[in-house]
Amino acid sequence: MKLRHASDAPLPRTPLDFAYPLVVRGPGAEGAVVLAEVAGERALAVLRVLRRVLDWSRGGGRGAPGVRAHVLERWEADRLHEEGCRDPLAPALTALAGEVERGEEADAESVARGCLDVCDWALGAGAEGTALLFAEAAALASPANARFAWTAGRMLRDAGRHREAVLWLRRAARVAVWSADWEAQDLALNSLGNLYAQQGGFGEALQLLVRAVRLARRHRMREREGAVTHDLFAVFVLTGEHARAEEAALDAFDLYGPGHPNLPKLAHDVVQLWLRQGRFPVALPVLSAVLPHLHLPEERLRVLASIVRTAGALEDRSTYESTWIEAWELVHLPTAEVRATLPGVLVDLGYGAASVKDWDHAAASFTRALEIADQMGANDDAETARKGLESVQRNQGVETPRRKTSGPAAHRLLHLTYATVWLQPRNGSCE
Repeated sequence: MKLRHASDAPLPRTPLDFAYPLVVRGPGAEGAVVLAEVAGERALAVLRVLRRVLDWSRGGGRGAPGVRAHVLERWEADRLHEEGCRDPLAPALTALAGEVERGEEADAESVARGCLDVCDWALGAGAEGTALLFAEAAALASPANARFAWTAGRMLRDAGRHREAVLWLRRAARVAVWSADWEAQDLALNSLGNLYAQQGGFGEALQLLVRAVRLARRHRMREREGAVTHDLFAVFVLTGEHARAEEAALDAFDLYGPGHPNLPKLAHDVVQLWLRQGRFPVALPVLSAVLPHLHLPEERLRVLASIVRTAGALEDRSTYESTWIEAWELVHLPTAEVRATLPGVLVDLGYGAASVKDWDHAAASFTRALEIADQMGANDDAETARKGLESVQRNQGVETPRRKTSGPAAHRLLHLTYATVWLQPRNGSCE
């Protein structure tokens, strides 16, 4: 593979796309969210290191001296010697501070990876704003590595900060072209396409996803081609192009191949097409078979919500009630991954509740779906939730009528989906 740029020189000054967004944005003073999210003495240590990393990044390693490693080493020792305390933040933060204190000799990749170590800790501690700051700091520390920019952009997208996410993802795609990192370029285009689809910009989404499919095919990245084709299928479902969706789903099954860990997720997404077609009797067995393959809360929540919707449409009150309880518990988990699924999940829950005339639960689901979708810029889900809420307030059902399948692609997809979920190993999981 021929690189477009083979020297160790820094990124060029032009085009201007490379110089933007080399800044961490957010409300209030720089890094102030750390003080709101991180408790006690930790907060000041985290904030000091964050600001030092940002100073180092802006100065190219020539910034004024910041927090000294030995200060954090004392803090680390105090933390580790507290009775019963094994704080994973202490060594990560001290290592990052020590690397940055090397000034011009510091390794950009090491600084960036140190930022991601703190980011991982923050995610585990429920400090989402702090995690986002360190993800962006990683991208700033190593601006020639498209993957750090992609990580920051994807995390911002999942947090609903779409404007900033677009900037980082576009930067990731351009830096990847410059460095000939075709996989990173494909990931960035894929993530951008999904973001525009989430906002209801289906034209832009399709253009970006088609570009990503062609890029993956051109560079023989079969894994990436399968993943992007899977997402392309989802956009065709949202735009009502069911024939094209069925063909894309068949292509995704073929590209993934037998035993691929993403097959249960694809089978669930095919069910989403069937739900829009009102084909509830064939959907419920697939959903029940898919659920044991999924272990992450956000994955299980999506399937449980689909079961609630399907059981409601089939007037299966017993399945509806038992599944609702488990789904509603997961809805309240305080993780970024669960929150990213909530607009669509809550719409499905609202549909299911309305079908069995459980008006209170239906109204609560649609109201919350509308609120979160508006916050996240999920325009298609917001509009669906708004219409659902209006129907529920008039005590009217919102589900589509049942229809039969038609066409050879639809029949083949039905049989392939059924075969997939019953032949898939039980220890598989989606990524």
